[in-house]
Amino acid sequence: MTDFAPDLREEYEENGYVFPAYRDRCFADATESALSLLSSEFDRNLPDSAFGGLPDDVENVVLLVADGFGLDQWTRLRHDLPLLAAFETAGTVTPLTSTYPSETAAAITTLHTGLLPAEHGLLGWHQYLDSVGESIQTLPFLLEDGTPVRDEYPLADPRELFEGEAIYGDAEAAGVDAHVTQPEHIAGSVSSELTTAGAETHGYWNVADMAVTVRDAVVEGGPTHVTAYVPNVDSISHVTGTEADRYDAQVRMVTEAFRTGFLDNLDPETAEKTAVLLTADHGHTNVDEGVAVDLAVPEVQDCLARNDDGEPIQPMGGPRNVQFHVRDDRVEELRNYVETEAGGDVLTFTEAEYRDRGLFGSNHAETSATFDRRAPDLLAIHRDHVMWYEPDDKIGVHGGMTPEEMLVPFAAARASDLRD
Repeated sequence: MTDFAPDLREEYEENGYVFPAYRDRCFADATESALSLLSSEFDRNLPDSAFGGLPDDVENVVLLVADGFGLDQWTRLRHDLPLLAAFETAGTVTPLTSTYPSETAAAITTLHTGLLPAEHGLLGWHQYLDSVGESIQTLPFLLEDGTPVRDEYPLADPRELFEGEAIYGDAEAAGVDAHVTQPEHIAGSVSSELTTAGAETHGYWNVADMAVTVRDAVVEGGPTHVTAYVPNVDSISHVTGTEADRYDAQVRMVTEAFRTGFLDNLDPETAEKTAVLLTADHGHTNVDEGVAVDLAVPEVQDCLARNDDGEPIQPMGGPRNVQFHVRDDRVEELRNYVETEAGGDVLTFTEAEYRDRGLFGSNHAETSATFDRRAPDLLAIHRDHVMWYEPDDKIGVHGGMTPEEMLVPFAAARASDLRD
């Protein structure tokens, strides 16, 4: 792994901020590259070296996505956890970058569609939904106060969340049997129905059930692709940060459940023809509780664009991925205020600047109408803290561009090799 990390950071890191390595070494290409092991209909944008010595006759691919399990934590725990140690000795581990933002809503939509954020247009956990005229929490499809969107707006269309289609329909058309395993409460959500369309979706109760569910999907016969999504590491990171005993225990629980429930129970012939990939959508950085820059103050609020009721449209994205929609001619005023209050520890982009840098992927794909409509006038990413208009009590956070948030592992091995 150390052969790859310095090269990746040298090419994509600037002054402590890591930019996404789209179409090179980025999480955005994980699913399509995984499917390329099973069908020539899919591009392998990740380097061949990331797949090591996987055989040409692979019939099954399991893509285990551990939400929030960044490269720094893989490095810290790789000798302590049997599954990680097995990948290190019997497989290949390659660092990738996350998408921008390094945030679940954007990155997981990319995972299931193969589209960059500039294409699908879902740019963060908090997003303004035009049909309801207010900000919502995107993936759970909730209003900001936690009310289901459709309870308040029965005609609201979740199809408005993002553009494009799930990649699994293309997989089925190419003769690949596609499966997605998710926690039960996610598998039944309106956003999940869109992002996993074309795949057979399996809800699970806990990670032990997940592992057995993945095994059952694989032994049905190939070619089979299974995406196993696990949010547990991300959840505990928000509460404890990434350096607590409870964090380590959660990672051990996930990896041991997969090792004992899936790998140890495959028959030898299936294990020989099954590739196992492990990656993450983003990592975490740990912050002090509270906010570094309070966005509820008049200096910020007076600069924000207004909705139809004349109220300020609050920042979108999230506390590490702050997207401002700004009144005419107030962008530089707001930018100067944020940079001054952050004491220089903030990276800001106007719309022209982040489009030019391709931060959301606009230098690799044509932007969608949804992206163009949601594109913020000003983007701000703090180096070390959060910036928001409400108190934030999370310890482990993500969405920004630190190496801890942006660098993730991509591990690849044959299932039989991981058991030796």
